[in-house]
Amino acid sequence: MPSVLVVGSANFYGRAVIQELCAQRDLSSDTWMIRGVDKVLPELALFPPNVIKLFESVDYRMGNLRSAEFLEQAFGDTQWDYVINIAEYKFGQTAAVYEQDVRLMSLEVARLASKYKANALVHVSTAHVFKPHGSPNTPHVEDDAMEASNELAATHVRTEQELQMCKGRPPLVILRPALCYGPGDRQNVVPMLISAQISHATNQPMPILWDKDLRVSTVHVADVARACIQSAKWIATQNQESFAVFNLADPGDTTNAKLANAVAQLFNVKPSFQNSAFNFIAKRLKTSELTEEVNESLLGPWMELLTQHGIANSPLSPYIDAEHPYCRLEHCPLAINGSRVENTQGLDFKYQYSSVSPDTLRPMIDEFQQLGLWPTSI
Repeated sequence: MPSVLVVGSANFYGRAVIQELCAQRDLSSDTWMIRGVDKVLPELALFPPNVIKLFESVDYRMGNLRSAEFLEQAFGDTQWDYVINIAEYKFGQTAAVYEQDVRLMSLEVARLASKYKANALVHVSTAHVFKPHGSPNTPHVEDDAMEASNELAATHVRTEQELQMCKGRPPLVILRPALCYGPGDRQNVVPMLISAQISHATNQPMPILWDKDLRVSTVHVADVARACIQSAKWIATQNQESFAVFNLADPGDTTNAKLANAVAQLFNVKPSFQNSAFNFIAKRLKTSELTEEVNESLLGPWMELLTQHGIANSPLSPYIDAEHPYCRLEHCPLAINGSRVENTQGLDFKYQYSSVSPDTLRPMIDEFQQLGLWPTSI
């Protein structure tokens, strides 16, 4: 009987992991034990009805993930085959918040996975941790040097390093997703989607910052979820205290232009790339100054659009935090090589979403509209 504990199961990645686990369970003749823990009830997490129904079919427990006592209770009555830890991440938090919600929580999960003799531990980190190298569009591989460009990245770097050194830990996989999109995303590609929706409503071109050819590697959240599960199964068959790290980025070699064109096609608008003079100025602005300019140009029109469609409250925002990788794209292109996970013998993983496209983005808008969070004009 496979047993899986998902810590952070009601966030963007965690929801997708629960969906994939339930799909594999329903195709299996075995009895599965799936437990999800997080700090919010699924009914309050703005999930669509079909996802809420899936959560009702697993053992879900709500509590404070910062509490060692709650995490102990989440582990305590089962020897888990696989523990999947999805540390909460949200741009724009303080260093103290990242310390609690990423580093300390992850180290406590690793300690408990060791104590309760889990067969494998998977930790979801981020690909926004690499040091820029001489050729900005050459994809980073897993062994490239890391360099934190903000507090969130710095916390992930420290957490990765300390997890590797945890005494007695189970076999460990660290996953580093590139810019992740798909149902449930509210901060990665959503600002660009909102910009396109505003352009559609005003019949104006969609303004795009930075050079067309800069890399901004992408990965669909369903592929991240499958990588979590398949890498857990694989590492559990390796030697005790084995360790592996995998970048997650689809083989589509996403550029700034490719992402912008996919979004623009979805909304039937034209992308308008800023000229080199504008980008020269933008590159020399402080990140906070740049984000302030972008946010002020979009927040007002978005609120007006929501009001016109009778949407009184939506958590979706065009706001781009200074820690969003797109804000630093000119300085730190997000070029990621995600092929190692496909080429590892015995891991049995292939990307199902080979590239970002209007078809892969459309389900995000469909779900937002179903939940009454997005205008119905496209």
